[in-house]
Amino acid sequence: MFIQNCLTPKEEIVTVTPQTPIPDLFRTLEQHGLESIPVIDDKGLFLGITGYGHVMKTLAESGEWDRSLREGTVADHFYVIDPLSINNDFEETLPIMVRYPFVPVVDEDGFTFLGIVKISDIEAALASTYGYELPGVRFLLALVLDAPHELEHILESVKPYDVNIISVVTFDAGDAAARRILLKTGPTEHVEEICKNLEERGFRIMSVKVTEPVS
Repeated sequence: MFIQNCLTPKEEIVTVTPQTPIPDLFRTLEQHGLESIPVIDDKGLFLGITGYGHVMKTLAESGEWDRSLREGTVADHFYVIDPLSINNDFEETLPIMVRYPFVPVVDEDGFTFLGIVKISDIEAALASTYGYELPGVRFLLALVLDAPHELEHILESVKPYDVNIISVVTFDAGDAAARRILLKTGPTEHVEEICKNLEERGFRIMSVKVTEPVS
């Protein structure tokens, strides 16, 4: 998965500049149903993010509500964050996603604004990775010792039953030596046989769940 595959291009995004008056910013946010918005300069370079929350925070800190609301501009009311490059790996969006409302993306030069990755796009990509919307069987496996060729053993456990493997995702179980593996296959009548094969190859079955299509 690449960032460019889930990028909403700048042509489809509403932005403001540092010179945008605060009243105009609020009108823009209201008109488009937004809580926050990218700040771009007149050369198309990404500067940061602003929105209701940040403006209210800076106004509260300054104590100059009336004057700032009437005369202030975005220049005094945005926060700087580091954007991702279009060449960054998709998973690098995750730590930004949990702190900010969207992930700003710039060109290879590190400054020219190209667009954003929305939280909904990241959610969709993760759902696809896990096969969330597809019917099938979800096997959660425990692996005490993360040894070579373990994924081969999983494939061999499933292979005799001609079942489609939708996804295989591994993650840390809180111990450097312990792993969890999430195996999602297509619908199959051979769940018990697959579980037996997995156990014979050293996997512990944490849970098995038949999943239906998400409507």
